[in-house]
Amino acid sequence: GAVRDGNHDQALQMIDDIADYQEAHGGELLPSETRLRAELLYNRLNIFLWLATFFFALGILLVIYNIAGLVKPVLLKNWILKTTGWLIVAGFLYHTFGLGLRWYISGHAPWSNGYESMIFIAWALLLAGLLFSRRSPFVLSVTALFAGVVLMVSHLSWMNPEITNLVPVLKSYWLTLHVAVIIGGYGFMMLGALLGLMNL
Repeated sequence: GAVRDGNHDQALQMIDDIADYQEAHGGELLPSETRLRAELLYNRLNIFLWLATFFFALGILLVIYNIAGLVKPVLLKNWILKTTGWLIVAGFLYHTFGLGLRWYISGHAPWSNGYESMIFIAWALLLAGLLFSRRSPFVLSVTALFAGVVLMVSHLSWMNPEITNLVPVLKSYWLTLHVAVIIGGYGFMMLGALLGLMNL
């Protein structure tokens, strides 16, 4: 009501009063100032939505470029492949930073729901592509393209990107080990399947 009536001083005073009440009655439950700043940074950067566009666009361009290089090998330039490879490495490092930031903010491994699983699968797919990229120039192009697709899927309307508390069944160290290995395996399996399809 204060905001609607244009009384911004009263609205700000109410917010301060609520903050004081929270500090007095639930201070031990409130996140630290550092964690609050980290969450504000995370929300402002919108890391995974930005990376979805970046990887998808770069992947499409690389697939077209590599197919053109099969038809006309003179088009394949080593410096172009190296530059795009370093761009993918930079995107992978930024993705890793985003996962680490989300882990710090939430206080648990960032693969506990559908949204987090998808962004972790995209990370595992990128890791697999970088590990196997010496075998074929197609590997990085397919990796970038489908990492972008997986990140786009993670931002569909039915996926919830909200950072939430863990459900009781996931409050175990097995979340970090067991779930990470299984979900990470999806990324490696996906890359193998896509490369097999491309080769066929």
